[in-house]
Amino acid sequence: MPRLTKDQTYQKLRRAVIDEAVAKGFAATGVAGVVKRAKVSAGTVYVHFADKDDMLRSIYMETKAAFHEAVTAPRDMTDTKAMIRAMWDAMFDFVREDPKSFLFLEYGSTAGILTDDQKAITDSYAREIAAMFQRGVDSGVLAKLDTHLLSLLLVAPALQLARSAALNDQPPTDEIVQLTFERVWLSIANT
Repeated sequence: MPRLTKDQTYQKLRRAVIDEAVAKGFAATGVAGVVKRAKVSAGTVYVHFADKDDMLRSIYMETKAAFHEAVTAPRDMTDTKAMIRAMWDAMFDFVREDPKSFLFLEYGSTAGILTDDQKAITDSYAREIAAMFQRGVDSGVLAKLDTHLLSLLLVAPALQLARSAALNDQPPTDEIVQLTFERVWLSIANT
């Protein structure tokens, strides 16, 4: 059997960290569980990470950056409704591709594991998304709601569908995503 490259081993570890944290929670995730899931030696973990906390933080920040980039990619769209819809679609593409990574982000956001510098980065991500929602409010497309509430109304259904997808090992259908957006849109649109 060919030997894995360092990147392939890292991707194996990344998957194991996410799966372990979603299954057991961040507090109960340990190197031993990750090693068992990834089917690597314990020493392999320490080639990539300093310790358990570094492992969780690193994977969280990497996943968070990828999610943020996907969701904010439509930032330059001039049609605000189309921009919000594109953000939604990007979020669900992320959920469909890997519902456990989406749940990992949710669990990690409440785990209190980030350093101050990492927290500053994730706060900047939240500000960028809030600014995009504020554009929708300012343009009259979105209801005059607090941007945190707008975010909650958009993300909560995605989180529920991601949980269901992760538990049932089946991504949400296009039909349910479309129907959910139409219902959510009724709650956030300026009508």
